[in-house]
Amino acid sequence: MRGGIFYILYIILLLTLLLKSAFAEEVYLETLKGEIRKIPVTVVITGDNAAIKSAVGKVLEYDLERSLYFDVLKSREIQIKGVPSRLDEVIRVELISGGINALVLAYVTQEEKKIKIDGRLYETGSGELVYAKKYIGNDNILRRIVHRFSDEIVFRLTGEKGIAQTRIVYISDQTGHKELYIMDYDGHSPKMITGNRSINLSPVWSPDGSLISYTSYRDGNPDLYVVDLSTSKRWRLTDYAGLDMSPAWSPDGNTIAFASSRDGNAELYTMDKNGKGARRLTYARGEDVSPTWSPTGYEIAFTSDRGGAPQIYVMKADGTNTHRLTFKGEYNSDPAWSPKGDRIIFACRRNTGFRICTVNPDGSGLTELTNGSGSDESPSWSPDGKRIVFTSSREGKWNIYAMNADGSSLEKLTNNGGNNWGPDWSPN
Repeated sequence: MRGGIFYILYIILLLTLLLKSAFAEEVYLETLKGEIRKIPVTVVITGDNAAIKSAVGKVLEYDLERSLYFDVLKSREIQIKGVPSRLDEVIRVELISGGINALVLAYVTQEEKKIKIDGRLYETGSGELVYAKKYIGNDNILRRIVHRFSDEIVFRLTGEKGIAQTRIVYISDQTGHKELYIMDYDGHSPKMITGNRSINLSPVWSPDGSLISYTSYRDGNPDLYVVDLSTSKRWRLTDYAGLDMSPAWSPDGNTIAFASSRDGNAELYTMDKNGKGARRLTYARGEDVSPTWSPTGYEIAFTSDRGGAPQIYVMKADGTNTHRLTFKGEYNSDPAWSPKGDRIIFACRRNTGFRICTVNPDGSGLTELTNGSGSDESPSWSPDGKRIVFTSSREGKWNIYAMNADGSSLEKLTNNGGNNWGPDWSPN
């Protein structure tokens, strides 16, 4: 009898586990199938200066749409006076009937050369004021003020950090020399940061966004340099015979990985952020270049032709446990690890040109993101992992383009008449 009871209990327990397993699998599959719903919002700009209102509205809507968190919906003309502490009931009902969850209000005024933006965010379900802040500046920083406001909206409604205030460093030959420039994430406000009338290459941001390291021929030999953006002070990190290139900062900002030909062919090295303590990581035959750190700092992906043609490899940060990641395609290069560590993006050659591809860190899930004429190279991730910037010759000259991480919403960011290469997206 006791054995029969144990048998019945065993059957009940087994059925329970099976049901839990089936239920868990069903929920998991449903989660995979579902898509993250965007938040429906509308933007209202009020004030007296029509030109400034239009400029603020365009930047704000662009930022919110590019965040990929929102559907920016057009509502019929909403009459709002001043900056109310809560939404009028008639307006609230109208917004809800239009499927709008939040209203973004910017009340714009101008006093002499000062522009003031009273930014407000309302939740339409309750009509309550969620966020309010006043911004003051002039024409020169108007776009940056709006970027700051839009990032606040992203944070208040999603809890995530926005990218509207981020910037992109890149190379341009528009002056006849390959100089480094910085522009806003939307391609506006470009600014030269070198100006040494030489060749400057492979710029990359430090993890805190305060420094940029790069290769420069300014003193004759291609060495690694750093520029402090807050002071414009710059200094040389390496001073060896041979080529030092493709620097990459570790996630904690204390170490720089780079490629160097100081010992013959190009190998990978690390050094501290001050250029001291150089340590060689790779010893295989062939060229090893373009290191990129995993977000944890435990691994480094890089390009190597040790197998006969350039492919993507991964190793531990100390140079051990090296293994090949890509096997499809005859030429894969320029890897960049995603901020979340779930993907590695790189340039993959297809026919006569390159395309932008991604792959999982275990080598599975190879996906080709771009197509068309010309060549697409040097990809870099936005700090939230939702966007990708790269260089392309699809229209003849080389220019900087951005797209969503799935390859959609392609847009051209540079149009200065020169060639533009090697973009790197700032971390903040």
